[in-house]
Amino acid sequence: MTKERIAHLDSAACYLRQDNKVLMLKFTKKWGQVYAPPGGKFEEGETPLDCVTREFYEETGLRLINPRLQGMSYWKDTAEGIIFIFTAEEYEGDLLEISSEGKLEWIAIEDLPKLKQFEQNERFTSYLFKDEIFEAKFKLDDKCSVLDYEIRKV
Repeated sequence: MTKERIAHLDSAACYLRQDNKVLMLKFTKKWGQVYAPPGGKFEEGETPLDCVTREFYEETGLRLINPRLQGMSYWKDTAEGIIFIFTAEEYEGDLLEISSEGKLEWIAIEDLPKLKQFEQNERFTSYLFKDEIFEAKFKLDDKCSVLDYEIRKV
C-alpha cells in the first residue's frame, strides 16, 4: 500500500535576542492579538533561510546576521506544514515603527512563557537559544489549539 504524497504549507520564523530580550510581533489584525516571532510563508524557490531572512526584513526592517536553525515544528490540523524555527543575536538596520502585521515589542526572555502565544510556540519556547536542534510534532484543532504533541532533541 502506498501513501499519498502531500503538499506542506511551510513557513519560517526567527527569535531575535538582544540584551536578554526577544523581538516579538503582537498581531493586531488577525490571530486574536497573539504574540509570535516575525516570519511567514515560503515563496517559490526559497529555502528556509531565504524565507526567514526575507520575511523578517519585511516585518521588522531588520536584516538578520547569521540566523541559526534552532528547530522544526511539524503541525497538522485540516492541512499540514513545517515551521522552520531560527534564532539570531545579530542584525543590522532600523526597526520599523509600525509593522504591517502588528506591533513589534522587545520582550524579556523570562517573560516569554507569560505571553499569549500560539500554543505550539509556548510548548517549544524552552528549547530556544540552546546549542541543540529540536523537532516537534503537533496535532491541532481548527483554532490552532494543541490536541497532542511531542518534542525531541535531534
